[in-house]
Amino acid sequence: MTGRPRSSVNRIVKAFSTEARLTNLPRGHRPKVTTDSDGERIVEAARRNPKMTAKEIRNDLGLVASTQVVRERLHVGGLRSRVAAMKPFVSSENRIRRLLFAQEHRSWTVEEWQNVIFTDESTFASRWDQQQRTWRTQGTRFDAPNLHRVASSGRCSVNVWGSISKDGLGPLVRLDGLFRAAAYTDLLDTILIPYALNGPFKDGLFFFQHDRSPVDTAASVKRLLEDRCVMVLDWPPQGADMNIIENVRAEMKKALSRRPLHKCSSDILWAAVEEEWQKLARSCVAHSLYESLPRRMAAVLAARGETTKY
Repeated sequence: MTGRPRSSVNRIVKAFSTEARLTNLPRGHRPKVTTDSDGERIVEAARRNPKMTAKEIRNDLGLVASTQVVRERLHVGGLRSRVAAMKPFVSSENRIRRLLFAQEHRSWTVEEWQNVIFTDESTFASRWDQQQRTWRTQGTRFDAPNLHRVASSGRCSVNVWGSISKDGLGPLVRLDGLFRAAAYTDLLDTILIPYALNGPFKDGLFFFQHDRSPVDTAASVKRLLEDRCVMVLDWPPQGADMNIIENVRAEMKKALSRRPLHKCSSDILWAAVEEEWQKLARSCVAHSLYESLPRRMAAVLAARGETTKY
């Protein structure tokens, strides 16, 4: 007659006769498995050690809650599990030297930085590093506790040397075999210096930047640069985030990763590297990179010599 089960009708009749009620009683909410105090402890544990998993946090705090509840508490606290940014470990000595360099050049303008030719050797190879997740707040990806430290070694496929100046990308040279001081001296004398004098620095007034590797600091290299009256920037160790050509390399690797090169020969890879270099050379990438240099110095100072987002 009512279209409802007999049990439901009997329950409604009983509720009306005993309590004068036709509606259901308010349903009680399931009690929280964790208290607000537990939530604060969970967030604090993740801030102390951002690389702990939700399960490790639960076990460390002795909670009976599920790992999903722990994750929800972390989300409420503004923390999300993200892949940790990979940066090399920087020793305390190198942090000091990076900091000193940034202090000495903190007042350099973009125009002053445009008097520097930046160079670097790069390797383009198929190499993958395992990702690691970390609990962090938005905008803190490059803070030291959230970094995933990695070694810089990898499989070699094609080694190159490249340069960048205020005029844009400069020469790109393939390095075959062992790159020794004699080959580097010849490269500077026959490629880099003529490029500078015939192009962006016809007056011969420029700073030359290169790393502190044994090849870069060899006696024959120093002698050549002195003989050619080339001013060398006293570059700090582990200064990759201050070297704008590293950003060029990153863009190159992104572009190359979109190509089907996983089974190619080194010659085909080199041709692809040259092509992507020329594409970037036609862009305005150099201008924006030189403009970033004052900000890079400020970032190193703010990080007290640690690695930065650049």
